[in-house]
Amino acid sequence: MRRVYHEFKPSDLVGGDLALDFVNTVTARDTEPSDFLDDYHALIRWARQTSRFRRKDLVELTNLAGHEPEKAAAALERCRRVRESLGAVFYALVARRQPETENVATIDRARKRAFNAARLNTRNLSLRVAWSVERSGLDLVTHIVTAHALDLLQNASLDRLRVCAGTDCGWVFIDTSKNGKRRWCDMEVCGNAAKARRFRKRHA
Repeated sequence: MRRVYHEFKPSDLVGGDLALDFVNTVTARDTEPSDFLDDYHALIRWARQTSRFRRKDLVELTNLAGHEPEKAAAALERCRRVRESLGAVFYALVARRQPETENVATIDRARKRAFNAARLNTRNLSLRVAWSVERSGLDLVTHIVTAHALDLLQNASLDRLRVCAGTDCGWVFIDTSKNGKRRWCDMEVCGNAAKARRFRKRHA
């Protein structure tokens, strides 16, 4: 898998869930995969684009990665392992196959690390699980994404989990269409490209 620089945009966030958008930081899984997380700062750029992480935490992570580049690189490798195991599990579920034990074990280890770093906080007369740079360090983004993935994996909406039918894509998404027949991660991108290919084939 080649690693490439990528400037994340709102159009990259089509999965319908933070964990799916995380898996989609690799594109063209169906042909020649490209990893958009080419370095730790790319992970921060992605997290910033999602608007699901506190700005203060991302600033702290940027500073921490700058001071400890080797630790940042190691954290990114852990992040990629979790992402690839999540991707494999989601693909298996779409195909109605049992996920491989090794991938489930990787996610389970990530679950343990994430919840060991978590704390239960009170907010607005309610309790919520929260993570901090102080406790998670450079694994903060991975910990939070792992928690979202676990919620998704136990959610009934998995029957709407899809893999984009486009070529050079392979992104995963939740089909929120009324008829449940959405085929593309984004109609304006993969859908139109497929239409153009069919048109050229008919008129060849």
